[in-house]
Amino acid sequence: MIQELADFEKMSDGPRLTLEDLARDGGFDDQGPSSPVFQSFVLELTERAVETTAASKETSTSSTIASSGDLSTRTKLIGYAIFFYSYSTWRGRSLFLEDIYVKPEYRGHGHGEVLFKAVVEHARENGCARFDFHVLGWNPAKKFYARMGAENLTATEQWEFFRLTRDKMDRLCEG
Repeated sequence: MIQELADFEKMSDGPRLTLEDLARDGGFDDQGPSSPVFQSFVLELTERAVETTAASKETSTSSTIASSGDLSTRTKLIGYAIFFYSYSTWRGRSLFLEDIYVKPEYRGHGHGEVLFKAVVEHARENGCARFDFHVLGWNPAKKFYARMGAENLTATEQWEFFRLTRDKMDRLCEG
């Protein structure tokens, strides 16, 4: 799903992270740091269904019949959020939302709101004074975030976001 988010964000080079990197940095393997670099929530949709096929000898057709006695549960992974703690010298402990993603076919049904609120509640429960995240300027989810009460700091405080990639960090430190 990380690649799906990169595709949605029109990031042609996509993530360069491996599954091993994610497992290590998230503390999901024995090789990872003693304290994970990030935390994550996954959004699962639970479906209760049973498929009992009844075949008709005359027509060779089949149909699916649901029976309350034969319910099985299936779980689909439909979204995720990756976040980590940061620190504000003005406010203290903060949480930064790196990614939040819900598969397109599940958007518009309240699933994203459930996931977003779960991460915000996690921040609140862990003493965070604020919850920060970035959004691409063209992303239609900006309306969703505004509805959730988020403030666009580019518009209100004129904050701009800067980055040094690894090659530029190397050049700066070696030069």
